[in-house]
Amino acid sequence: MIENCHWGETVPTETWCPWNFFRTSPDIMPTYGNVVANLQTTVHWARSNLSRPGCWAYPDMLEVGVEGLSEVESRSHFGAWCIISAPLTLSH
Repeated sequence: MIENCHWGETVPTETWCPWNFFRTSPDIMPTYGNVVANLQTTVHWARSNLSRPGCWAYPDMLEVGVEGLSEVESRSHFGAWCIISAPLTLSH
């Protein structure tokens, strides 16, 4: 898998994908409002069939288990990540 973050600036077309997955949002912050806003940036790509196997849209990273989100908010974030089929990768 190849990913190169361009903060939503380099995006796919029907016939081309920048990498195996592409970021759709700015940097995430550990607040639930920001989590939801970042998740919503994937909607356009899904509705346009531009988030697909081999060319997945993802909204920055998971904020699960960090200070700023409750346990319920963290679970909600993880569940939404699964619903939008965002790739789950390890990073630091």
